[in-house]
Amino acid sequence: MTGETFKHLIDLSSTLRDKIESQGGNVAYTGYGYHGTEVYVNETLEWQSYAPYLQGWAKVRLENIAEEAHAKGINACVFNAPEILTNSSSIFLGVEVPLYKLMYAIKKHKGDEAYATITKKCSALLKEEFSVDDVLKRLDDYFTNDSILRLKDYSKGWPQHNDADQMLYMRSLSSEIIDMHKDKKKLMTAELSEIIADSCGVAMIDESWKPRHPAQWIGHDLVAELS
Repeated sequence: MTGETFKHLIDLSSTLRDKIESQGGNVAYTGYGYHGTEVYVNETLEWQSYAPYLQGWAKVRLENIAEEAHAKGINACVFNAPEILTNSSSIFLGVEVPLYKLMYAIKKHKGDEAYATITKKCSALLKEEFSVDDVLKRLDDYFTNDSILRLKDYSKGWPQHNDADQMLYMRSLSSEIIDMHKDKKKLMTAELSEIIADSCGVAMIDESWKPRHPAQWIGHDLVAELS
């Protein structure tokens, strides 16, 4: 969703909104955005984001519009969801990399049985010489790499422009993990994306009716807990 579309929706429906609310009803506006995600790195939840993300400036505009509406007493909230595999995101090689980290969150928040279940599904998609642990080990290396650590400096603001080292490392890792799969059209990220989509749906429905904040981030911890 673009920021301006959200604004048009709120502004152009004002008459209908007033009518519904005057009759005791409730009107809420919900946006599905992206502003990076908290994932587990060395046992700690840490924020990270995709690079480059030029659309990020539109997502900031989306949040600002929700903030303006919220300040006027309008139920408007943008939910910044984790990375998932979609028809659009699949063209951005590397955007899916943090998604693999969800497996650790499932283990931490749902326990060994839930982790074993998702591990079994994901392992069946990998070539025999590779394991889920091989994938997660590469993710640990990725999130502690100097070039990627620069992206995690939120004090510099979001979104950030990328550099060549970041893009080369991210794209190379993405390709390496994809090559571990038996079929490039049947990836672990598809299994994990379903979990995120379901959990985000629950979180958004639960909160959007009377949102406490105009923008909320859904991290891997909440996704795992709701899965």
